Amino acid sequence: MFNTLDLIVFVAYFVVVTAIGFIAARREKNTVSDYFLAGNTLPWYAMGASIVAAGISSEQFVGEVGYAYQIGLPVANWEWLVFPALSVMLWIFIPLYFRNRVSTMPEYLERRFGPDARTLYAYLSVGSYVFANFALVFYTGGFALEKMWGVNRVAAVWILAIATGAYTIYGGLISVAWTNFFQCILLLGGGLYIFFAGMHQIGWDFAAVLGEGQRAHLIAPADHPDVPWTALLILGLSTNVWYYATNQYINQRCLAARSEWDAKMGILFAGALQLALPLATCFPGLIYRVINPDLSDPNAAYPGIVAAVVPTGFRGLVAAAILAAIMSTIAGLVNSISTIVTLDIFRPWKGKDWSDKQLVGFGRWAGGIGLLAGALFAPIVMHWENIFRYCQDLWAPMAAPVVTVFIAGALWRGARGRGAVVCLWLAIATVPFTFAKQILADYGIRFLPANLANALVFAGSIFLLSIVMIAVFSSEWPAWKAWLLTVLAAVPLFYLGAISPVAIALLVAAGFCFSLLLLMPMARTASGGYWDWSMLRLPGGERQKWYAHLTLWWLVTLAIIAGIYFWLW
Repeated sequence: MFNTLDLIVFVAYFVVVTAIGFIAARREKNTVSDYFLAGNTLPWYAMGASIVAAGISSEQFVGEVGYAYQIGLPVANWEWLVFPALSVMLWIFIPLYFRNRVSTMPEYLERRFGPDARTLYAYLSVGSYVFANFALVFYTGGFALEKMWGVNRVAAVWILAIATGAYTIYGGLISVAWTNFFQCILLLGGGLYIFFAGMHQIGWDFAAVLGEGQRAHLIAPADHPDVPWTALLILGLSTNVWYYATNQYINQRCLAARSEWDAKMGILFAGALQLALPLATCFPGLIYRVINPDLSDPNAAYPGIVAAVVPTGFRGLVAAAILAAIMSTIAGLVNSISTIVTLDIFRPWKGKDWSDKQLVGFGRWAGGIGLLAGALFAPIVMHWENIFRYCQDLWAPMAAPVVTVFIAGALWRGARGRGAVVCLWLAIATVPFTFAKQILADYGIRFLPANLANALVFAGSIFLLSIVMIAVFSSEWPAWKAWLLTVLAAVPLFYLGAISPVAIALLVAAGFCFSLLLLMPMARTASGGYWDWSMLRLPGGERQKWYAHLTLWWLVTLAIIAGIYFWLW
């Protein structure tokens, strides 16, 4: 599949990125601010590109392309449905984090709910990075490199892990951000090249690419076995909000921006890049189905389309895009694990009197150990039929209570630490439940009704239950009474999910919109830890020229997203 020129391009990219990582690290000093937050020096374009690069990994190029080959256009919702989450991050959480000067997401929860909430969310975050993100990128990255180069997947990924881990552990966030900026250009360029080359090969027959029936529509009916609109609604309002507004792995770049305007414009830039992303991560699967409709393993769709449409001599560049996706994700995960373990777990426990240099050293060790643990756990993901669904099944139920805690913390002054802690324990409990469900399914044991077997519909019931839990446990009622009301609420909520996913989705939408539309207008008094109306404006009355106005570019992005959904509904 590849010739000598391809190999030269591939290796050259690997060398260049590693060099950028170490060169950028020379600007970093051994201080907590510089190592973990790049000294708050990131401009908007570096921040936005880094967010996109961190969010794209080999599961998109391998898993999402394969999933699109299998079920069609609805898979593009994983990229285009991020707009509500980015809007929540833009208008609510960026000013909240910036003006409270937080370094991590768990730190914000401590400001609002106390140290127990911080510790729980820190452990939950690190666990999700090691057992979901790391495992997935290792497995899918190894799968892609094996299919394209014929090398041993374990050996190839360990080489990538060691090289990426080296400059990330050495340089911290500044190395991550600037290598991600370069990688974002390559991975988007490589993906878009395949789209245009594939469309050219099939004569730009867009109707054939979309296919027939439900494959050709973004929004699937409620009885769709994989992505009904009910699940997509929950994805957009729950899982995506967790991923983009409460996730250290993504938000660490925002916290490192040189100003609040840069952080907000960076989010808008990331949203603009997301508009083109399905052309690189979804449409290649649709195109390859036209070229080869009889593929037995959908996960092989991406290597297949590379072989079919990319001429020899350019395949090294396309393979380098896969490499960029793997390395950018590994780098971001190592840095986030290092930050959370050091600042949220170790420093409050034993490192209060440690110097910045000692804390940075500890963080380097923490990132390396997290990298090793993720690599060792990777074979577990082979239990999932489609590797793209692995993270979706794990994240969706876990994310729902977290979103509830963060939105309640920001907008509802009645939310208390006891309610937040109980919800976070619920999020933790969903993880072993998800693994147990899948392992039992491998032996033919399926104990959930068909509707609740969909992870996103199940997450909808969890989301509604978490709203009940934070409400009753934030009250003055004794614990036994709060638990009794929780159980009494859980029974009808899960029963409703089993018989009517439509009702669950509509209730989730109502609960989400109620939180924003009712609570935001009430938040008119500035107070630490809470959102208020002044945060819609830049601090100090700062003004920008019309072409740099945040509201303008948010409205432009909204109009484009609305046009896409109107066209491909």
